[in-house]
Amino acid sequence: MKIVDMTKSVWYERYKPGCIDDLVIPQEIKSKLAKYVQTQDIPNIGLFSSNPGTGKSSTAHAIIKDIGGEALWINASMEKGIDVLRGKVQKFASQSAFDDNIKIVVMDEFDHFSKDGQAAFRGFIDEFSVNCRFIFTGNYKEKIIQPLLDRLEVYDFNSFSKEEMVKPIFERLKFILGNEKVQYDPKALVPIINTYYPRIRSMVGALQKFSKDGEFKVSENELDDVNVFDKVMQWVNPNSYTEMITEVNKLNGPDNMYTYLYNNAAKYFSPQHYPMVVITIAKYQHMSDSVRDKNLNLAACLTELMKVKS
Repeated sequence: MKIVDMTKSVWYERYKPGCIDDLVIPQEIKSKLAKYVQTQDIPNIGLFSSNPGTGKSSTAHAIIKDIGGEALWINASMEKGIDVLRGKVQKFASQSAFDDNIKIVVMDEFDHFSKDGQAAFRGFIDEFSVNCRFIFTGNYKEKIIQPLLDRLEVYDFNSFSKEEMVKPIFERLKFILGNEKVQYDPKALVPIINTYYPRIRSMVGALQKFSKDGEFKVSENELDDVNVFDKVMQWVNPNSYTEMITEVNKLNGPDNMYTYLYNNAAKYFSPQHYPMVVITIAKYQHMSDSVRDKNLNLAACLTELMKVKS
């Protein structure tokens, strides 16, 4: 069953997966998750991907929605350390659910959590296994201690091949355009997928951006590509701040620009400034995983880089 929240004006919020059937993941994994829900026998799960917008958090939400149990959701990048364990998590996990369903604790962005906190979760998983399951999401699986990973069924979104992902992505994009009653040529979806893969959230944003008057039209030079990023950089100076903000706000996938800046530092910055440039790019790229406004985050990064731009 497709779940659509038509009260949302932004398409990637409107079409955020509301159940396992909506997830854009390999069919084999979708079927496995659906079976867990059907049998009410869910393992502790780890969902990891270094790319934002690929569906880690959506997968956790979908599992909770389909299982129908109580859930506690904690952003580990905001609440860190043992105090969280002894407080919210322990209180929630130690109490049985009213309806006898499995309770679920979601630790979002868990790779930000302290090593001591991660170690403590080993005991929590074992202690509360009767009535509680844990779902961990994060960008970097390698930042999670191995004894904890050994207790999880791990899904590494980075390991999904483009070949196995193209079909579910294509079907999801077609469903969205059809539901919005937008006319389109299926071939026009190819550059969208190629440009933004594997960031499904950015693909959905591009659908809305290029759907006008009931028709989907896009040319490849309109996408957030090298030419667009270069245009943004032309305005990165104190005398053109307003123009820079305008161009940044036009970007559909601002996260792509951090990689572009890193790979093209020599084009815009002097060699003596490379260390500062790399550190600044890395800082804001890391922050982009959790900020609400990604365009604002990129604008802040570029504003800081104004000081050393050639």
